[in-house]
Amino acid sequence: MTGATGTTGMEVIKALKARGAEAHALVRDETKAHHLRDLGFEPVTGDLGDPRTLGPALEGVTRAYLCSPIGPMQSEFEQAFLETAKEAGVQHVVKLSVIGANPEAPLRFARTHARVEQALRDSGMAWTLLRPTSFMQNTLAWGARVLDGTFYSPVPDAAFSLVDARDVAEVAAVALTEDGHEGKAYGLSGPEAVSYRDQAKRVFAAAGREIEVEEIPVEALKRELVRAGVPPWNAEGLSEQFELYASGGLQMVTSGVKDALGRDPRTIDDFAKDHVDAFKEQA
Repeated sequence: MTGATGTTGMEVIKALKARGAEAHALVRDETKAHHLRDLGFEPVTGDLGDPRTLGPALEGVTRAYLCSPIGPMQSEFEQAFLETAKEAGVQHVVKLSVIGANPEAPLRFARTHARVEQALRDSGMAWTLLRPTSFMQNTLAWGARVLDGTFYSPVPDAAFSLVDARDVAEVAAVALTEDGHEGKAYGLSGPEAVSYRDQAKRVFAAAGREIEVEEIPVEALKRELVRAGVPPWNAEGLSEQFELYASGGLQMVTSGVKDALGRDPRTIDDFAKDHVDAFKEQA
């Protein structure tokens, strides 16, 4: 599996462990992989940007989880992985994509994933596509930023769909360890669309905090993101995403989690209760 130390990757590892499955966890830097060893998974070193390093990691692998960081080279890296995986004898790839993946999508992130989805379909390997909405885990960074009791957003009242990465990971683990998920594309969301204002109020309320929410210009936020080290391509993509939120284009609620797992997805309130410490006032 790729992306083993990322938002979904670590949760996929936990879900696979719960199922008693064995996996090779691909990492670029083994010094960042101690959590994998703690869970009983030995990391293997490799880099999606250098396909020559992937062969040893894929030896003996029959199913693979494909996930990589967002960026302008993402589709090239993932397509190179698919070519190497096919040569290594991988039979089934479960790819983490995004809701609305389409070559004509307004979001560059969705267009990037659509190119890889098509390459996977054309590869001859069995495939399963996971298309999540925005992750609830993105809120975990807010606790350290909301120090003055105010949360800032360029689109505070635009509702959009969210999903807990743990739900996505459980769907991935099921698709990786059970038959019957080949050729399926799962749209994965929680049970409701929630605005930034409501998200912030609900996650901080779970930690006993009342906060204010204020609007800031998208361009101002984009400048701050770049100043903080976010690559310009990614910052532009986030700006596109905010515009789509504002238009109401990402409010869809899907049945994918229940279709795959036979249960309802976690709510934002479930998530907040499980992560109270992340939203408590900083000492």
